[in-house]
Amino acid sequence: MMKNTKISQVVFWISVAIVFIGFMENIDALRYDLMVPLIGLGWILHFFYNGNKIDTQSTKSFIYISLLIVLIALPSVLKIFPHAHNLMRYTFYSFAVGMIVKVFSAYSVFAFLKGDINKLEKMIKYVIILNLSMFFLQFIVVFPTGYYIDPLRAITGEHSRYGGGMVIPVIGQVYRCTGFFEEPSTYSGFMVVLLASKLYLNPKVDRVVLAVAASIILSFSVAAIIYGLVIIGYFLLKSKASYLKYILFLLSPLFAAAIIAIALQRLTSLGGDAQDIRSNLNAMVFAQQLPILIFGNGALGIMPAAAEVMNNSGNVFKLGIASLNDNGMWLFFIIKFGFVGLAMIMSYLFFKSKSLLNRIMLLVIFLTKLSFLYFGFIFYFFLVFNNKPVLEEDANEAESEVE
Repeated sequence: MMKNTKISQVVFWISVAIVFIGFMENIDALRYDLMVPLIGLGWILHFFYNGNKIDTQSTKSFIYISLLIVLIALPSVLKIFPHAHNLMRYTFYSFAVGMIVKVFSAYSVFAFLKGDINKLEKMIKYVIILNLSMFFLQFIVVFPTGYYIDPLRAITGEHSRYGGGMVIPVIGQVYRCTGFFEEPSTYSGFMVVLLASKLYLNPKVDRVVLAVAASIILSFSVAAIIYGLVIIGYFLLKSKASYLKYILFLLSPLFAAAIIAIALQRLTSLGGDAQDIRSNLNAMVFAQQLPILIFGNGALGIMPAAAEVMNNSGNVFKLGIASLNDNGMWLFFIIKFGFVGLAMIMSYLFFKSKSLLNRIMLLVIFLTKLSFLYFGFIFYFFLVFNNKPVLEEDANEAESEVE
């Protein structure tokens, strides 16, 4: 019995490591070099040492999502208009296998933890804490000293984009901490996904949840400031009446003014180029033919002009447009699957989420610059597909039973 307990603990920490590494999108292929041995070890312990059966619900979810991935790519393979296959180096095999490997990674974690909601929520909480620890370590070191702790540079040789080019009275130079990621907006996006996953399983607003919301705002990414304030605002409105809440309410205009000033300063420091390339991306997307806007270019296709550049140089910036997911995941869905695809995925996740909190988090996820091809979003989708949300009244009943 003691041996099985220790092995279960090892499998739990393997699950933490798999999800933590999986979310580190900026280390590219190195993730799989680290994740594959961990997943293999996890399955060995799961089967041979712990004597566990395969979790039926998670296995069904893995099969259904894998079939869905193949299905959505078929119109591109068969070139059913308006879907196209105009990315020559992006084959059906690379899309399907890449996505299914990520789904299998998420599925493995659910299988290792036997679909236990409490263990899943605890695992996500530890992944959040690891990311928060690096973010706040960077924050408390860089502002007084100017020295930035850059784990991404140590791992990949690439520098994180922490310099904001902003100087604020009293504060001085403003740095935009990135955690284990390349940009503050990327950090904020993945933290939103982790936060949404945690709240889906446990709607309780604890210190970790508040720390995540605070770190999103303190990343000083313009978009992150906006949706960070939305999240904090919801938490304040739903919290119980207290002197602290009253004081925060009175001071909120001051906080909002300070944060908006930083956001405006950041926009000014960017100059016109950053805004222009984002506007150009919107213009290119919405200038497409109506059938393409409705149904998209397909899993293996993008706008023809962008595809031509991608096939030749791989750099869409030559067209004067931003990266295809820079304006938000919502636009990337439109590029790939049109308004119909966006409506379908949003409707499914919206109705499955049930609570206002989960739906707000869902909308915020679609505002981030993440791609639905990333492991982080696939993990979140698998979680929602596989599990019913734990609602606030359910959590309160569980606490009452414990008491």
